Amino acid sequence: IFLEAMSSAVAPIFGVLGSCMGCMIFVENIAKQEPAAMNLMTFSTFLFISTIGLVFTSKFFTVKNQIPLKGYVKTVSMFFIVNVVNNQALNYHVPVPLHIIFRSGSLLATLVLSVVLVGKSYSARKYISVIAITIGIVICTLATSSQGDSGLSMEEASKHYAEWSIGIAMLTFALLASAYLAICQQQMYEQYGKHPDEAMFITHFVSLPFFLIMGGDIVSASTKLSASAPYALLPWFPSLWVDLFASCVLQYGCIKYVYQLNSRVDSLTVTLVVTLRKFLSLIVSIVYFKNPFTAQHWVGAVLVFAGTLAFADIWGGQTSKKQVEKKNQ
Repeated sequence: IFLEAMSSAVAPIFGVLGSCMGCMIFVENIAKQEPAAMNLMTFSTFLFISTIGLVFTSKFFTVKNQIPLKGYVKTVSMFFIVNVVNNQALNYHVPVPLHIIFRSGSLLATLVLSVVLVGKSYSARKYISVIAITIGIVICTLATSSQGDSGLSMEEASKHYAEWSIGIAMLTFALLASAYLAICQQQMYEQYGKHPDEAMFITHFVSLPFFLIMGGDIVSASTKLSASAPYALLPWFPSLWVDLFASCVLQYGCIKYVYQLNSRVDSLTVTLVVTLRKFLSLIVSIVYFKNPFTAQHWVGAVLVFAGTLAFADIWGGQTSKKQVEKKNQ
C-alpha cells in the first residue's frame, strides 16, 4: 500500500519541485528588472488561477459551492494580505535568497500562534527546532544587512538600509499573517469539510476586487513591462510579459500539485517535499542569478532547513509510527 501511494505521488512530487522552482526563476528575473511590478505579478497570478477555476472547477458558477462564501471571509482576507505583502517586500531591497529563507521560518509563527490562539502544546524537539530556525533567520538577516555597497554615499546607504528594514518588517508581518491563515483554513475545513479545488478557486477569485486599491500601480507596471526588451523568439512581444505569463502558469502548477500531493501521501511527506523545494529554490537563486551568499548565510540556511525537518519529525517519524502501530496491536 505504501509503495502504491508513493508511486502515485511521484508525479505530484516532481510537479511541486519543477513548477515551484521554475516559478522562482521568472519571479526573480522580473523583480531584478522591474521591482515595482510585484503588484502586477500578484494580480496576474490571481487572475490566471481564478480563470482556470472559473472554467474547470466552478464551470461558470453552475457547480454549487460546498463551503458557503461567509466561510471564506477570514481565509480570503488573510490569503490576499499574505501574498501582497510577501511580494511587496521585494520592492525594499530584500534579496530573493533571504526572502526564501525568511518564509521558510513560518513554522515559528505557526507554533507561536497555535499555542497562543488555539492552546496547542508541543514536544521539546519542536521547541528546539523552532529555536534553531529563529537563530538561522537572525544569522542570515544580519549577514545580508552587513553587505553594504562601498560605492554608496552616506545618504544613499542610509536610505537603502531604511528601505531594507521596511522589507524585513513586512516579511515578519507576513510570517505571522501566514500562520494565522493556516489556522483559518484549518478551522474552515473542520467546519465545512475539505474541498481543495473549490477553496483554491474561491480564495483567488474573491480576492480580485481588492486589487482595485492598487490599480494605478498595476497599470504603471504594465506600461513598464510593455517597454521591456523584445523576446528572442517573438521579436514583437516584450520579454517581461513572457516571463510574467510563465510565472503564472508555473505558480498555478505549484499550488495544484501541492494539493494533489496532500491527497495522496501523509503530511510528513508533503512537508519534506515543500522543504526540499525551498532549499532547491535557494540554490537556483544563488547559482542562476549569482546572488551573494557567504559562509554566514550557509550556516543560517542549514539551521533553518534542519530545524524545519526536525519540526516535522523527519528523523523520528518512523519510530513514532511504530509505537502507534504497536499500541494499536
